[in-house]
Amino acid sequence: MSSIDDLIRLCPPPAVPPAVDWTAAEDTLGRPLPRDYKELAATYGPGSFCNFLHVYHPSGSLTGPLAASLQEQLQRDRDQGTFPVPHAPRHLLTAGVTDNGNYLFWITEPESEPDAWRIAINEARGHD
Repeated sequence: MSSIDDLIRLCPPPAVPPAVDWTAAEDTLGRPLPRDYKELAATYGPGSFCNFLHVYHPSGSLTGPLAASLQEQLQRDRDQGTFPVPHAPRHLLTAGVTDNGNYLFWITEPESEPDAWRIAINEARGHD
């Protein structure tokens, strides 16, 4: 049994999630996406878990202007030395957010191996 099967058992998905154009999403982002994320997004569609964890979806926030502006802000902070992050901002792809304001990022290294990417989460009201 896969992890998605366990999740489905605990949290049933909608009957008919919207179709995802993965080619368009990956072309917009300029990189491939992890298989487990694609399975999650295709199964559940846009939305949140427990009205707390919002996983960005290709039909909305993942490929929209918010993700790009967050990456630009991270780069400005790094350049100014105000709130430097431990990874180059170009290797941080916004994956979601919590209701507390914690952003989730894929660490996109190596870029050609999305299934090996790790997740980083920022401290919402701090510098970590």
